[in-house]
Amino acid sequence: MDQKLSQLVEELTTSGETQLNPEKMKEFKKICKSSDEHINHAYHLLMTQLNKEHAEIRFSAFQIVDELFTRSHQFRALIISNFQEFLELTVETDHEQPLPPPKEVAHKLKKAAIKSVQDWHEKYGEAYKMLSLGYHFLKQNKKVDFQDVNARTLAERRREEEKQKRLENINKEKAKRAQEEMAEMSKEIQDTLTEMENCFRLLMPDPFDFTVNDAELEPVIEKTANEGEPASISMQLADCQPSSLRHIDDEQPCCSKDLPSVLPCLKADKNGDMNEELETSDRRGADGEGCSEVELAGATGGDDYETFVRSHGLGSHKYTLDLEISTDIKIHENEDNTSIINSILDAHKLIGNKFLPSVQLWIQSFTRAGISDDRLRCAIDLKNKLETALEKHKDMNIDYKERKRKVMKVSDDDDDDEDEFVEVPEKEGYEPHVPDHLRKEYVSRDLKQAYMNMWTKGSLSLKTSNSIK
Repeated sequence: MDQKLSQLVEELTTSGETQLNPEKMKEFKKICKSSDEHINHAYHLLMTQLNKEHAEIRFSAFQIVDELFTRSHQFRALIISNFQEFLELTVETDHEQPLPPPKEVAHKLKKAAIKSVQDWHEKYGEAYKMLSLGYHFLKQNKKVDFQDVNARTLAERRREEEKQKRLENINKEKAKRAQEEMAEMSKEIQDTLTEMENCFRLLMPDPFDFTVNDAELEPVIEKTANEGEPASISMQLADCQPSSLRHIDDEQPCCSKDLPSVLPCLKADKNGDMNEELETSDRRGADGEGCSEVELAGATGGDDYETFVRSHGLGSHKYTLDLEISTDIKIHENEDNTSIINSILDAHKLIGNKFLPSVQLWIQSFTRAGISDDRLRCAIDLKNKLETALEKHKDMNIDYKERKRKVMKVSDDDDDDEDEFVEVPEKEGYEPHVPDHLRKEYVSRDLKQAYMNMWTKGSLSLKTSNSIK
């Protein structure tokens, strides 16, 4: 029977299942009920399994212990007699002996053990003094919060608090470095964005930028205002004047230069009363009342008005124009814009490889450190500007030329050695070894030759050279 009991404990604790097998567990409890000796044997078998360095084996063994603890007084007495060791193996009261892996199962074991100890104390605390002492030991000495869902001990909470403090210090240090980097790189980022925007304007001017036309029209309006005439009437009269009597800008279309002025207000010879009508219209304009197209048409005659409209290609004064502007942009690189496109490429590489990753890292550092002031807002603004520049570069749809990478050819060491040394023919009469009895002669001859060379260069006087001879 003991062998059968050992076999059941081994199978129940090594199955790897989170729940015990009901049939085997029923057979195990039936054997334990037969005698106290089997309970004692089961206790020693379970304590052996609780000492195994595997959390799943311990968790299964603890589930068997929990089942027997509520059913057998003999088993309760055995567990409580060695309650300190039981707590060390299940609740991890001794931090020098942590629970074995896997970590998730170990945490589940500790949580279940603390809950069971609390339940045991509520049911059997008064009858078993050691159980009550063990409960208060966990609650007061080990600071186990039995109401805490995570069932953490004081030491665990301290470890987590220290870990959190270290993490906060690391985040603060990263945020400080990010602030310093942002202060150093902000100007460089702004200059790169400005350069890139200027290059975009050179490649594709803004069609809605009317600053040039506004600058040209301001003097005309100011001049008419100084003369005391309304700007609307002065411009109407300017349109009525023939092309030969007004200054025409060179940028004005040629069709406007060549069109004859057929406005009947200037053809006084056709109607003698025209001058009076014009004077009346001038007086109305001075009083702030403009003459409408209907009045002009009635005053000058319907045929002349229709002729004026047809001559200027208007067709009618009541119509709408629908303009379809293509948004597809395609810029081709050529010799004229190569330098501009190279600048755009350099700026794009800086933004994509350096600036944008750095700014994203700054935002991440500020967010983790809990910073939400102007530093974070400035970093977000920089990020938005950089992303806008990249998006605009994408919309420009630039057709780049194929660029060839220049690769320096590395020559072999043997070739370099051969290039450094030049073969020199052997000198005629060269003696690699001079005999001892001829060394004085060679030395005196060499000294004489040296002094002769110095004299030819002007280093010695003629007198000195003669004395040497």
